[in-house]
Amino acid sequence: MSMASSAKRRVHRARRMGVVVGTFVVLAAAVQLWGAIPAYASPNMQSTGSSFANVAIQQWVGQSSVLYGLNINWQDSSSVVGLNNFGQNQIDFAASDIPYSAEQSTYYPSQPYQYMPDVAGGLAFMFNLVGQDGQRITNLHLNAQLIDQIFLGEITNWDSSAVAALNPQLAGDLPNQVIHPVYRLDASGENYLLSDYLLHQDGGAFTAAQNAFQSGNTGQPSATWPIPASSVHPSPTVYPGWAAGNPVGQNGSDNAANYVSALASVGSITYVETAYAIEHNLPVASLENSSGAYVQPSSVNVATALEKALLHADLTQDLTNVYTNPLPNAYPLSAYSYIVAPCSPGLAVAQSSACAANPTGVAGSSPTGPTSPFPNQKGAALGQFVSFLACAGQEHMASLGYSPLPPVLVQEDFFAIGRMNGGTEPPAPTAANCKNPYVDGETVLPGEPVPIGYTGPVPGVTTTTITSGGPGGSKSGSTSHSSSSGSRGSSSNSLAAQEAAAGLTPQLAAEGYTVVNGQIVRKLGVGGPNQFERADALVSATDAVGNPQIAVYAGWALLVLGLILLPPLIAMRISRRRQPATVDPTTED
Repeated sequence: MSMASSAKRRVHRARRMGVVVGTFVVLAAAVQLWGAIPAYASPNMQSTGSSFANVAIQQWVGQSSVLYGLNINWQDSSSVVGLNNFGQNQIDFAASDIPYSAEQSTYYPSQPYQYMPDVAGGLAFMFNLVGQDGQRITNLHLNAQLIDQIFLGEITNWDSSAVAALNPQLAGDLPNQVIHPVYRLDASGENYLLSDYLLHQDGGAFTAAQNAFQSGNTGQPSATWPIPASSVHPSPTVYPGWAAGNPVGQNGSDNAANYVSALASVGSITYVETAYAIEHNLPVASLENSSGAYVQPSSVNVATALEKALLHADLTQDLTNVYTNPLPNAYPLSAYSYIVAPCSPGLAVAQSSACAANPTGVAGSSPTGPTSPFPNQKGAALGQFVSFLACAGQEHMASLGYSPLPPVLVQEDFFAIGRMNGGTEPPAPTAANCKNPYVDGETVLPGEPVPIGYTGPVPGVTTTTITSGGPGGSKSGSTSHSSSSGSRGSSSNSLAAQEAAAGLTPQLAAEGYTVVNGQIVRKLGVGGPNQFERADALVSATDAVGNPQIAVYAGWALLVLGLILLPPLIAMRISRRRQPATVDPTTED
């Protein structure tokens, strides 16, 4: 037998051995990883509702699917659709900016339920307007009266005296362009919020339009925008926009935003959560607040305004004081959005709490019964979803166009998780276990509302005093935040004076904090929230670190690579060691 054929057999033998050894190693590792695979798949859950919170919910659903394997089928619609579907037991949980007590839905739950705040946001006025100089206008000013005139069809042109009077900075640039106000044709939380704001702030003009249009909701906020009834022909001298057919109805925030952003829609304006304007790269108007300042719906301005929100025992909101918040950077049209989820009366009683109640005279659940039919497995999965959205899910809310939940509402969400069948109440949120920027100190909290009757600790707050005025009554209280001192803002134009007034210490400045609109916030790098760019990555690398399911998936990926690459590598290694030494023929005799 020749030396060449013998060497060839040794190489083949080494390769076979390498395959056997490599396969054994891979299978052994697979056996170790097998126990880490979840014993059951997460249950399928159905949800629909609020377009106001839709951009945020879409991100949470995608992230929680990758991180935890949750199976949530989320459909963007409107708050009223969410309330009706939940009331008919067609979905597992709803998303809504409106409570059932507002009586905007047709159906009401027959099972016990509760409200869980999920995010805060500002109702922004996204517009598409080009000035006489041919450049896009980005610095439009609005107030309640002008909003009323635009969306009720009382003015028809952008160069009208009413618009010019409020926008001296645009003198000579306002175009002779027809205004096309785009209103929500479907029943929605955006309609409800805007109508509530105008009823409080426009001096009765909105009520007058409700009467003239015979909308059936006179003097009350409504999820349906007032449009003239088919038998009503509003006076063209009072409402010329309707006579000219200028207002445009669109179903859903996506459609409203798409309409305004179209190239053919110059002159149009609509009201959507700020996230939609960011997605379409269009400006939003600055809204006049009670201090006379014109402010943008930024994350910090929304949070500042909502410090004045009155939250009832079931966490539903009264925004009256938000609309009139006197702080110079408060964005007045700010609100919370909610998850509407099942609630177990027995678990609520164990917390000295109660589930939400339907309006008086409406058939359905009461605070004490009946027993919740929600399956334990779904309660555990929904609890995991809410725990995620309240903490790590809030990390990128500012960059999307929202404002994160304050710590006290994170804690309320944790309490609510413990009121669901199968839910396990998480420990109190801290910087160590909750990656919410207001909890972990990434962003200094401007202030936060405190629900009536809340008795738990408020993370980041050194003193809390709360008194309850009885069922549905009033509260009074004061909070002192350890991270800041002194008054908000400054009358001085000096940056140093503003920083001193806001309580920016040298230590905070060294850690990267600065003062924006009188509030202490962490400086952002290029591409951060101040750039109004939506994060494209579904899950950041830091979100995946330490997650057991991600580790399992990564382990299996490595096993597959090992199965493919390890055997030939071992074979090559062995064959190289056993290769016969070559003989230089020139040295032979």
